[in-house]
Amino acid sequence: MGELMIRCPTTGKPVSTGIHMDRTKFRSMPVFFSTSYCASCGGSHEWFARDAWMCEAEAEAMDSSHDLQVA
Repeated sequence: MGELMIRCPTTGKPVSTGIHMDRTKFRSMPVFFSTSYCASCGGSHEWFARDAWMCEAEAEAMDSSHDLQVA
């Protein structure tokens, strides 16, 4: 499960859209248009699905923590 992200056109920083889904569902979504509040600049940004990406940092962090364990 990941978080759908966009980039703030004002600051260039990644911003969460508040939408959580799995990568398979994200790839199968039709093209859509949405608006999200931006905590980076305080504005609202309109975006298309093609402008977004999945951030699965929590899942990646958990996977890498298993690599660090010593048997």
